[in-house]
Order: sequence, then C-alpha cells, then structure tokens
Amino acid sequence: MAKTHRADESHGRAVMALIHQITARGTRRPTLELNVRHRLVLQALGLEGSRSIAAIGQQLGLTPSTMTGIVDRLEELGLVRRERNSTDRRATMLLLTRKGQVVFQREVDFYRSLLDGMLEAIESKARPLVLDAVAHLGRARRADAA
Repeated sequence: MAKTHRADESHGRAVMALIHQITARGTRRPTLELNVRHRLVLQALGLEGSRSIAAIGQQLGLTPSTMTGIVDRLEELGLVRRERNSTDRRATMLLLTRKGQVVFQREVDFYRSLLDGMLEAIESKARPLVLDAVAHLGRARRADAA
C-alpha cells in the first residue's frame, strides 16, 4: 500500500514563513501600488492569458461588482484592457496591455529573485530538488485549475 504524504503543522508554518518573507520584502515589489486582489487578477492574466472577466472573478471568488472595481483600477493604470468577446456579446474579455505584460514579467522576476535568496539558505546539492519540487507544484496547480 502506498504511503500517503500529508503536510503537518511544521510544513504549514514553513509555507507561512515563506509567504511572510515575500510580503515583508514587498517594498521592492513592482506592483507595490496594487492590493492583493489587483495582483491576483494581473497574475491570472499573465499566467493563463486573456479570459472573461466573469471567469476570472469566479476563479478568484470575487463578485461581479468587486471585479468591476478591480478592472476599472487596473485599466486606469494602463495594465489591462477590456474587449468584447467576438463569439459571445454578453461576455467581456480582459487582456494585459503591453505595460501590463511588462509589470507581470517584473512580478515574475521579483518572485524568482526571492526564491534565489531563499535557496541560498540551503546546501547547494539540495537546490535542484527544491526547484524541481516548486516546478512540479506549479504544474500540478495549473492542471487542477484546468
């Protein structure tokens, strides 16, 4: 029988510490002027491409009125643009602008830099294992979302 691996409290605390470290170092973050929900929408578009506003809101658990405010703010900043869906006139698609793509890439670079800093705390032969695990988790999360 295969052993089921489950996270225990120490794993939960470790993930919390990593997220705390990311948040605490956030003063160097390229999206500092955005709140968490704005960042989540920007990240969803950068990771998954253009989608309907409703689909993004549903994925993030945000109401249509909340999404309207978020999209309005991101649009004011020149990071996204709305576009009518050519096949469904009721739906509005959301796309990153060129500026939004640049900001998204800077956000990716920010996370990569943080990860590189964290890797320095472990011995060099363990680093590839950690990077492989992070990549595997990312792929698994994308597969779950699909």
